[in-house]
Amino acid sequence: MCHPTTRRSFGASTTGALSGYALGRIALLMISVALAVTRLAVASEPREHWHLTVNLGGDYAGATSAGFNLADVSTLYALRMLPEGMKGVYWLGNGYNLECSWRLSDRQITDVITAIRDEPKFSGIYYISDEPHPAVCPDAPQRLAERTALIHSLDPRGSTFAIVLNGSGAPNEFAQLKDSVDYIGIDPYPCNIKNELTGCSYRALRERIDRALAAGIPSTRIVPVFQTFGQVCTSSGRKYSPYYRMPTVAETEMMLAIWDEKVPVKDRPFDMAYSWGKQPTLACPTLQMADGGSHPDLRSVYKSYFTNMKGTFAPR
Repeated sequence: MCHPTTRRSFGASTTGALSGYALGRIALLMISVALAVTRLAVASEPREHWHLTVNLGGDYAGATSAGFNLADVSTLYALRMLPEGMKGVYWLGNGYNLECSWRLSDRQITDVITAIRDEPKFSGIYYISDEPHPAVCPDAPQRLAERTALIHSLDPRGSTFAIVLNGSGAPNEFAQLKDSVDYIGIDPYPCNIKNELTGCSYRALRERIDRALAAGIPSTRIVPVFQTFGQVCTSSGRKYSPYYRMPTVAETEMMLAIWDEKVPVKDRPFDMAYSWGKQPTLACPTLQMADGGSHPDLRSVYKSYFTNMKGTFAPR
């Protein structure tokens, strides 16, 4: 939900269909093995923790003051314009979410990676898909794995990242996509207008994380995605009624404690807050607005949370 779509055709005979399916599974297995080998090969010394936020709209000063040191970018110019101390996570456009194709071709991906892979402000993280859905696109797991393999062939030090929803309507997405990318973001947003009086659904948060772990995704590959937005001030152009609400300070502290329990700080490759800036039809208010004025002072909560991590180290 951070960034705003040909099903595989089967042969006429049952044998042909099964053969195609089997070959696809074998190919995916081979790519999965290659991903594991690459992850081991590029491991290096520990580093300070990375904290990503998105939709900055140029407000780098605000984000860095709250402790964030990763920002999403989608052009070489934006990458180079990042301030010192902040690195870019490169957004490669969506795919296999609502449309079963990539927005960028392999040729375009090759050109982008060739241009950015050695840039000093590039984090080495390629954000390749936001909430891909195998129920909509059955070949999504294989296509994401193929794109990951392409990126690794061009940048062996690079890592791919996708957010996987695995909601109640598609409870097998973690299992289906676990071998398709290096890092998997989990984005349960447990605070909504229905639980404003009773409190965020911490049970739902725990269950979503547990499903990812049970699917075989280790904590070293899980990226916590923190809810730092509501929808009460989104624009009238949205296609749905506002549902999510901004968490309170106490609710945020509880959610962070649950994340720390389930995905220890020392394990996670980085974490992410959605969202820093507004998205007119998706997110408003956001963390940029949460300074203790009209909205809870979540910026101070995250600044303190990140500060307390210093002195420990995260794996690459």
